Amino acid sequence: MLSDNLNIALGQLRSGKLRSLLTVLGITIGIATVIAIVAVLEGFFSSISSDLNMLGANTFQVQKWDQFSGIQVGQRDREYRKDIEPYLSEVIREECSLVENAGSEMWQGGQSIHYMEKRTNPNLAVAGGEPEFFPNNGYFIDQGRPLTREDIASSAKNVVLGMDAIDKLFPFEDPLGEYVKIKGNKFKVVGVIEEMGQRALGGSQDNIVVIPLSTFQNLFGRERSANITISVKDVSKFEEAKDQVIGVIRRERKVPPGEDNDFAIFSNDTLVDSFQGVANQIQLVGGLLGMVSLLVGSIGVMNIMLVTVTERTREIGIRKAVGARKSAILIQFLNESVMLSLVGGFLGMLIGFGLAFIANITLDVPFVVPLWIVASAVLVTSLVGLAAGLYPASKAATMDPINALRYE
Repeated sequence: MLSDNLNIALGQLRSGKLRSLLTVLGITIGIATVIAIVAVLEGFFSSISSDLNMLGANTFQVQKWDQFSGIQVGQRDREYRKDIEPYLSEVIREECSLVENAGSEMWQGGQSIHYMEKRTNPNLAVAGGEPEFFPNNGYFIDQGRPLTREDIASSAKNVVLGMDAIDKLFPFEDPLGEYVKIKGNKFKVVGVIEEMGQRALGGSQDNIVVIPLSTFQNLFGRERSANITISVKDVSKFEEAKDQVIGVIRRERKVPPGEDNDFAIFSNDTLVDSFQGVANQIQLVGGLLGMVSLLVGSIGVMNIMLVTVTERTREIGIRKAVGARKSAILIQFLNESVMLSLVGGFLGMLIGFGLAFIANITLDVPFVVPLWIVASAVLVTSLVGLAAGLYPASKAATMDPINALRYE
């Protein structure tokens, strides 16, 4: 009986292909929307974990405002916070026994550097750092040397270049020992940072040049907040080290007991959690949009099933006259409703996979379609089909056979 019902359902779909396609359009759009959003976000999240590892597993950072993926956020209009002073890194190095390295850094974006007649695009980030800048931020020296404590003490005009600047200014020559200009000042190239590649959220990790922090302050000004990167000696004592640092900074910034910190601390975990929170909100919005489309689609399915019941009134009467039970009529029309919804869901999955694949190519994110979203799509479309077909199927099952046979 199940096989016969399925064959009848498929026959009804084939007999009115265009009508069936238009009927399930809402379901198709809903499923495609949800699958595309989830797949793209899962792809982003699988790559964002490594991208957010700008800090090592044993490293965290102190700064003025909370930060997510390079975008600083905070209650700037309602809350005053003092700048983070660079000297705090030295205090942390001296007083926090669980800390391996602590270094202050400052940043200035949108810069261009010159070498002879060549010039980079004005999109380089100039970082003023201490020697701890490189290991704490996961940068490795490919050629030459990093900055030293002597460079900081003497405000030396030395620079370590990222690969974007190297590719533009020194494509076919050794940059070490050459002089480039930053904001009209000559700097000697003492090192080259190993190529890092693209970030998962877009943008290059190699568009960076690093100069001594003291030189940076002379060049770009001192009236700005520093960031402090901190690595711990023992990962198992990560939280204890963080508490040590928080205690020292609260004391230095004279934060009264019982009051919240007037600075932010983040690590890989906090960045990943922040991204996951945003991703969950986007998924929720996508789910709501998908539910609206599914609701519209279910109304369409119910409407077409009511039309189908009316069109097949004589068929129902004949089947009941020869002994068909109410349950058999009910199951037949429920099968047709579910089949109709599943076709819409299948088309939605194909479109959703296609959109995710396009995002994989254009946004350079992994193509990830979780099994749970596929299973959920099948389950939801089946439930939509059942819900949409229940009333029309009940109407068909309870139809009086004599009145049905007289229907023209």
